[in-house]
Amino acid sequence: MRTYFPPQLLKIAKRTGRWAVKQGDAEQVLYTTNLGSYLRCQVSGSHQLILNVANHHSALGPGQVYAIRIDSNHWRRFPARQGKIILPLTPETHTIEIMAAGNTDLDAVWTGDQGFAIRSLAVDSTGTLQAAPLRPVIDFIGDSITAGCWVAGRHAAADYRPESNYAATCADLVNADSVRIAYSAGGVLRPATGGVPVASEFLRRVDHNTPWTPNQPQLVIINLGVNDRRFPVEQFVTAYDRFINQVMTTFPDAPLALMVPFSQHFKDEITIIGHRHQLPVINTANWCPSYTDGLHPDQAGTTIAGQHLACVIAPYLGKKGIK
Repeated sequence: MRTYFPPQLLKIAKRTGRWAVKQGDAEQVLYTTNLGSYLRCQVSGSHQLILNVANHHSALGPGQVYAIRIDSNHWRRFPARQGKIILPLTPETHTIEIMAAGNTDLDAVWTGDQGFAIRSLAVDSTGTLQAAPLRPVIDFIGDSITAGCWVAGRHAAADYRPESNYAATCADLVNADSVRIAYSAGGVLRPATGGVPVASEFLRRVDHNTPWTPNQPQLVIINLGVNDRRFPVEQFVTAYDRFINQVMTTFPDAPLALMVPFSQHFKDEITIIGHRHQLPVINTANWCPSYTDGLHPDQAGTTIAGQHLACVIAPYLGKKGIK
């Protein structure tokens, strides 16, 4: 077997997720706290790909889940408790995507090292693994809706679908890679679950002691606000405006677009702030026709929303004819 360990994998993974190499008690792991972080690689000359993962979840909740897609076919989901996930292949070249796809609000991702941890990838001794061809990159900054929570139902981890929510659907339609910077329940005023702080803090770090070096996306999209709905409007306006300035400083060369939450919370305030900064504001009214719980889009609703978003952002990426 030819085995690729976290330092080698980070060179591939950092393009499509917020990954870092962390030292555990006995080994290094490729680590992320973000649902929707993934690796996109090409494997040639091997009859299999072996994914070795740890299951660093809260004992009070279900284990973590990975989603894997080969050659843009259907995503398949695998519980991390398996430890070793074996994918049969043919020796031809295959594009493989491996995504962090299910966890729970109980996982202490920020201070408890309960994020997603990949130990290694392995192919046959005759095989090779390398980065997939480059594509444009979109950064999605948001909350549980952007992360992909509660898409398929009301069961944590098992019913999360970061691989097929609106952000993933949009990225697929415009043939782009994506980086998800999103945490459940998070906002510009409200801390997220799992011990994660507010957006201005989680933008800068993978967890409490792991800084994140910002990438260089071709587009940044912010979809925040719904979790701040119980705070006074004046506080939201101040915090959201400050966060916009922070994002523009963090990604000085990337266009920035603001999404109105699907719920339409703070629509007027976000629109005014966007116009003040001369930023496009994406009106999402009636984009999402169906929900799991009245707030989180279900699979049908999030797919339609992703199709709408792809049409809006295609010109920013030089794409035409998105339907």
